[in-house]
Amino acid sequence: MKRRLTAGLAGLLLALLLLMGAAFPARAEEGAFPELNGAGFLDGGEFVYENPEEGVWRYASSTLKVEIFRREQAKPKRVWYEAEVWCAEGSEMPHMVFNDEEKRFSSADYPYKICRKTGTVLALSSDYCQTRMQQKIRVGVIIRNGEIYSEKTWPAKASKFPNLDCLALYPDGDLQVFYSNEKTAAELLEGGARDVLAFGPWLIRDGELNESALAKYGRSKAPRTAIGMVEKGHYFFMMLEGRIKRSQGDSIRFLAERMMERGCKVGFNLDGGDTSCIVFMGHQLCRMTDAGSGKKSSRRTSDILGVGFSELLPAEGDPW
Repeated sequence: MKRRLTAGLAGLLLALLLLMGAAFPARAEEGAFPELNGAGFLDGGEFVYENPEEGVWRYASSTLKVEIFRREQAKPKRVWYEAEVWCAEGSEMPHMVFNDEEKRFSSADYPYKICRKTGTVLALSSDYCQTRMQQKIRVGVIIRNGEIYSEKTWPAKASKFPNLDCLALYPDGDLQVFYSNEKTAAELLEGGARDVLAFGPWLIRDGELNESALAKYGRSKAPRTAIGMVEKGHYFFMMLEGRIKRSQGDSIRFLAERMMERGCKVGFNLDGGDTSCIVFMGHQLCRMTDAGSGKKSSRRTSDILGVGFSELLPAEGDPW
């Protein structure tokens, strides 16, 4: 009788544990996305995960999904950031964000501060065209929010760097790249471009590497930034640290080949060096210099290339 009772209690306990397991499912992996709908987004609200120690950052809302990884390589020394971005159809796609909408190119601030002011979820450095404007040198074809700011550019495949190739951003999420003088500003506007950046060279077009440009431009080891598109609504942001102990930087080919591996059909080289940066939820992810140098942020700039909006960004605090 005692043995039968013990077995019965054990069975009851097991059943209880199974019921508890159903009521309290195993905890999801830390930082994993919560359950997403069929389109790959949240039905409502926002999810934010930041783990700088492990080099993983994630964001999700009803219109945006972002997943960022810090990659590290020992030989040669490289540290870079890969951000994969998905935007819901009909939502705000990658676009240019001014530091000050009224002063435009005459007002500049650190990229992480611009993100905090504007609530921009993810951003990269852009074409840094305000310096060329101030120096009164060839600026390239520049359009912001449907307004032309510059049309004077270099001939295609000029020896200058940047060669002022163009990246055109369209409201429907399309990204297209062109040689510096392939299209006029008026033609780009007529084609529906909302923003046009001039820097370059373009790295990938129609799924093919721009081999002649990769052999000619940006061959030194330096910090680099680039953006790619797999298809409308699916993008790849990339930033490579450089000129510091843990990362020597590399040529633009490194970014181009990585984006090709990730399936990008379009790729464009943005301003690098001290301008190069990546910012997520108001925090600059990349290092600009070695510890103790005092410098923390990339250059002040008039605008950034950003995606997403959130009210969860901090108003103040350290750039990190």
